[in-house]
Amino acid sequence: MRDEVTSGRPLSVGALSQRIAGALGDLGMVLVQGELSQAKVHTSGHFYATLKDSEAIISVVMWRSTVVRNGPLPKEGSLVTVRGSVSVYAPRGQYQLTATRIAPLGVGDLAARFEALKATLLAEGVFAQERKRPLPFLPRAVGLATAAGSAALADLLHSIRARFPRMPVVHAPCAVQGPDAPAQIVAALARLAAHPEVDVIICGRGGGSLEDLWAFNDERVVRAIAACPKPVISAVGHETDTTLADLAADLRAKTPTSAGEMVVPDAREVAERLDDGAIALERAMQVLMQAWRERLESLASHRALAGPGYAVEMRRQRLDELAARLDDAIDRALGEARKTLREAGSRLKIQHPARRIGVLSERLLTDGRRLLRSAGTRRERGEARFLALAAKLDALSPLAVIARGFSMVRTPDGRVVRTLAEAPPGSRIEARLGDGWLLAQVDGVRTQRLNEPADLYSAE
Repeated sequence: MRDEVTSGRPLSVGALSQRIAGALGDLGMVLVQGELSQAKVHTSGHFYATLKDSEAIISVVMWRSTVVRNGPLPKEGSLVTVRGSVSVYAPRGQYQLTATRIAPLGVGDLAARFEALKATLLAEGVFAQERKRPLPFLPRAVGLATAAGSAALADLLHSIRARFPRMPVVHAPCAVQGPDAPAQIVAALARLAAHPEVDVIICGRGGGSLEDLWAFNDERVVRAIAACPKPVISAVGHETDTTLADLAADLRAKTPTSAGEMVVPDAREVAERLDDGAIALERAMQVLMQAWRERLESLASHRALAGPGYAVEMRRQRLDELAARLDDAIDRALGEARKTLREAGSRLKIQHPARRIGVLSERLLTDGRRLLRSAGTRRERGEARFLALAAKLDALSPLAVIARGFSMVRTPDGRVVRTLAEAPPGSRIEARLGDGWLLAQVDGVRTQRLNEPADLYSAE
């Protein structure tokens, strides 16, 4: 290889990869100890994982035939020893450990820390079921503590707006992975808890490995969720991912999408329930009024009222008072019912999709104008580029060279004459000039070398 570099002959990428693989093969069989992460058995039967410690990380692969002989594989987070050889995965230029044996040693650092903190918080009652609070039926606003621009945020917004389009959402952006994530998550929870209209908070992110989700196993985050004065839904990872934040939250969602569906009711169902309530209230008032009327009629016909006129007048006065009180009570009840219906109607009107459609229509017009301007600019640039290329093509045309005083000679059958031997004396030729063809007959040829006079040979 050193000779090839010296001679200037380059290696192909594949050849270089083969040489690296050969050099790594000189290491022979190695025995490596580390923590197993991102372990999974592919549908092909091959086992893939990552082996790491505090200083480095390396990919591990065990082929299907070896997996069968190895027996039960250690779980993610286990401390293991891996026996195998170092190889190169050529498509990515990445070295990896091809394992022939994987044996567990114990529980890895992250898994051990998880279990230790879980036991401590469990003993303190942080995960106790009795301290968990129910979610509000219709919150004034929903708070989101997750990363800005993330897929989890997009899923949350989509699921919330699909069920209740006009529900106000307050987003407190924060990192959800890395050393700064715990402090930012705690700060985001505090901001949302202090918001006067936020009635419920969703805290979470998308799925990942144990390391990716570790911020939601941090003690600061877990205690902040447990101490939050407002109900908190934990939506961390996928259904199979479980963090300490899930255990401390008032409710755990399988995914961010399901969290958005849990936090708000369906707007159409709310409207139907309001309509049903108004109908039921009106019917109840009619039944109540009819019952009072029947009671008054019964009292009026009672034999106790058939006595002296004074007693009758007293009873009539009492009946008038009762009737007035009944009318007032009915009016108050109807007024309260109408007020409730007006308030509900106003809230639904404010949240009506028509307002949103108007805003989106205006945005569509603005985007359309911008698109037309952009299309015009691109067309002008295309025309300018076309003219420039046409000028270059014209400059490179053989006709342009001929126009500068050169010519092309060919035989009558169209073969281009490149040497004297192809046009011997007596032959007919055609010469292409700038404005047409010149028909001629060769009378003789003349050769000329550098720094020598020309020699003329005639046809005779």
